Amino acid sequence: MPLDQREVPFHQDATYWPFRPFKTVTVWLAVDEITEDAGPMCFLPGSHLHGKLAWKRRDENVILELEVEDYSKFRKPYPLLLDAGEFSLHTDLLVHGSKGNDSDSRRCGLTLRYVPPDVRLVDPRYSGWIRNSVICRGEDKSGYWPNQPRPTSSVIN
Repeated sequence: MPLDQREVPFHQDATYWPFRPFKTVTVWLAVDEITEDAGPMCFLPGSHLHGKLAWKRRDENVILELEVEDYSKFRKPYPLLLDAGEFSLHTDLLVHGSKGNDSDSRRCGLTLRYVPPDVRLVDPRYSGWIRNSVICRGEDKSGYWPNQPRPTSSVIN
């Protein structure tokens, strides 16, 4: 929200998700214009090449609590400035985070996850996470991933 000073610590999505192997891709779709003063998501280029990294818990003035240890060893953070409707793609191993929002505008995005059919849920407590999956292309020959039917145009109207 505007002027919300909570940070999203530099993290890997893979730390939060109970999926293996690490092959998930996130689409982050900007609902609002994301400017420098809105605390844009920042990527640490090349960090995804180092596999799953150690993390520590951080609980002061943050939205997420798990922060990659010693993330400063990676290259300078790259801020992702987007117009509303633009999007970014990143792997679950890319280290990313954001500062607080210093602007008078909302910083809002929609997140979509693409998971290849060979990825599996490794913690049954999260079985609901896959209940509403949709096969986007091809097929899952293993039958592991449920495939919710696409809505008809009459449902969307």
